[in-house]
Amino acid sequence: MQHYYFDICWDGETLTDDEGTSHYDDGSAVFYAGTVANRLARCGRIEAVRVYVRDERGRLLSIVVPRACLSLASNQSRLRAIVERDRARQMAMTG
Repeated sequence: MQHYYFDICWDGETLTDDEGTSHYDDGSAVFYAGTVANRLARCGRIEAVRVYVRDERGRLLSIVVPRACLSLASNQSRLRAIVERDRARQMAMTG
């Protein structure tokens, strides 16, 4: 296991990770950073979130941003659920 640090930049503020966490490899750490970025983006503007991944020597490995398609997909699924619920109500009222 290797140790990685995840610094978060959000709306102009930077939170520096002093503790870090262990991951199997660089890919696993970058994937984790993507998960963190996507979760933070749900709470605010997507373009305002950046997660900087550093290795145990402090070397920058990657800058990860949230994926825009995730927020669209969740909005679309939410809209689909509302439409289906309304259709079911209409069917119950007319049936």
